[in-house]
Amino acid sequence: MKRLLLLIFITALGAMAWGQIKPPDKPIIPEEYDPAEFPQWAHDIRRFEVIAFGSFPVTYFLSSLIYDITILAINNGSPEYELGSQRGEDDLAIIIGAAGIVSVGIATADLIITLIKRNSSKQSED
Repeated sequence: MKRLLLLIFITALGAMAWGQIKPPDKPIIPEEYDPAEFPQWAHDIRRFEVIAFGSFPVTYFLSSLIYDITILAINNGSPEYELGSQRGEDDLAIIIGAAGIVSVGIATADLIITLIKRNSSKQSED
């Protein structure tokens, strides 16, 4: 109990110390984003990341569905293996791994297509 009170007291002291900082004299106005602010490879990595994480829910759903149908077909339609039945940790690891691999594959395909298009447009300009 004493440790909890000490932790709360130290946290409150830290919050009060930060509150003593003087605000700036003039207001800080954020600048607009400049597309040339980051190199092209950083934009490409960000696009890869967005596509990989964005496609994961869809690939997870499809991987889960395909996995359930495959298990049901292997076991000749046994009621024990109906769609949505209980899964073990190994089953979830397989589904999540497959979804992750497919998501990264989709993002890689998009990156390759984007790089090919960019290089062909640069060559046509020259």
